[in-house]
Amino acid sequence: MWLGLSNILDDCLLKYNTIRVLILTGHGQISFCSGADLSEKEDEDIDHTVPNIRIKLLQFPLPIIAKIHGYCLGGGLALAMNVDIRIASQNALFSIPAVKLGLPCPKDIIDRLIKLVGESHAKMILYTGDRISAQQAHSIGLIQYVCDNHDNLDQYVLDLARTLSCNAPLSVRSIKIMIENGNDDLAIKAAIDACRNSNDIIEGRNAFREKREAKFQGC
Repeated sequence: MWLGLSNILDDCLLKYNTIRVLILTGHGQISFCSGADLSEKEDEDIDHTVPNIRIKLLQFPLPIIAKIHGYCLGGGLALAMNVDIRIASQNALFSIPAVKLGLPCPKDIIDRLIKLVGESHAKMILYTGDRISAQQAHSIGLIQYVCDNHDNLDQYVLDLARTLSCNAPLSVRSIKIMIENGNDDLAIKAAIDACRNSNDIIEGRNAFREKREAKFQGC
């Protein structure tokens, strides 16, 4: 699964100019991702690959939406935490059950969880290993929105993706870089310069003056 996701992200980068937003979801309606298969033998390559994939998600230049239904546990929640926007159905359940399995929790997961929900809520999630509901996850900032059912989830995420895809790609990218790579001054400057020197900034101003929707090209 992890290598497959990494390959998909690489393929999307090759098609960067034709893609505006990614939606990450599970198969069917039972779960988003219930974590690693504990019956499988530990693989040192996977131990190195998975953290790299989480970093790749954070640094991916396009916005990524996680559409979450059912179980979002362990590595699945770690995956969801590293995308930009998390939308869940009311039946979603979240946990990081490392303490119930005698496993260490990777530091990058702990750091990311603290960034999203704060130290106090992170300690409750990590120390107890208990599952929390979508409403609880929303109340602490772990997810951004809760939908009543799966059909509403599909529609809400699709509408959100359309909204994001209509915005200026270079502007969106610069914002993501500043949020996720706030200490990388060179990357921030390059992203801002790309916006200022783009055709899209001209299109945006013209559309504003002419009171019409802008048609951004990402260049």
